[in-house]
This record gives sequence, C-alpha cells and structure tokens, in this order.
Amino acid sequence: MCVCVCVVVASSTAVSDPAGARRLGNASIGVSIAGIIVTVILIIIVVAVVLTSADDYCRHSYYGTCYRHKDYVGSYGYCSGIKRNGYCYYD
Repeated sequence: MCVCVCVVVASSTAVSDPAGARRLGNASIGVSIAGIIVTVILIIIVVAVVLTSADDYCRHSYYGTCYRHKDYVGSYGYCSGIKRNGYCYYD
C-alpha cells in the first residue's frame, strides 16, 4: 500500500515539483533497500535459532529425562549413563 501511495504522490508532484518527486523516489528506494536488509537479517537469525535449538532436542526419553544418545550394549556392556533392558541412555 505504501508503494502505491508513494508512486501516486510522486506521479502527481512530478510535473509541478521535480525535486520533490526525486526525493520521494529516493526515499522509496531507501525504504525498499532497508526492508530487504531487515528481511535478510531476520532470516539469518531464524535459521541460527532453529539450528541451535536442534541440538537441544530430546532425542531419547527415559522416565521423563531426556538423553541425546541411546545405544544397545547388551546385558554386560559398559554404560556411562543409565542402563535399562540392554540399552544405554547417555548425553
């Protein structure tokens, strides 16, 4: 909507005020470039947050506790975390 208003204002003032129309045109370009820059920055922030939060995702849950890894170690295998039914849950 702003683009349409700026274009209409610029078109109507172009005949009687060429300097003012040029200023409006430059302002419109500036606002467009600023919008593109803000959009790119927001996309980078969102991607960074999503990738960071993916590391904190609860991959394996055991009695309400989250563990990043779950390996089958058998009955007698070594486990540095919680061992249950042959599986080792650990971070």
